[in-house]
Amino acid sequence: MRDGDWRGLDDNSLERLLIERWLYRGMMLAVILVAAVGATYLGARGLSGLTDRLTVAVLVALALAAASVAFVMRQQDLRIHRELRRRRSSPGP
Repeated sequence: MRDGDWRGLDDNSLERLLIERWLYRGMMLAVILVAAVGATYLGARGLSGLTDRLTVAVLVALALAAASVAFVMRQQDLRIHRELRRRRSSPGP
C-alpha cells in the first residue's frame, strides 16, 4: 500500500488497517515456521535424492520470501504508527 492510499484514512480506519496487516504478518510467520519444520524434518531424515533437495530448496526460498514480505510490511506499519502518533499529538481544529 502506498503512502497516498492510507494517508487519507481516518484514525479508526488506520487502526483497523494495522490490525489487518498484523494478522497478515502472523500468517507470514506461520509460513516461515511450517517451512522451517519441513526443511528440518527432511534434513534430519536425510536428503536421499534430487526431489528431497529441491523440496528443501523450495521451503527455504518460501521462508525467505515470507520473511522479506513480513519485513517490508513492518516498515510500512511503522510509518502508519508514526502518522497516527503525529495526528494524536497535534492539536485538533
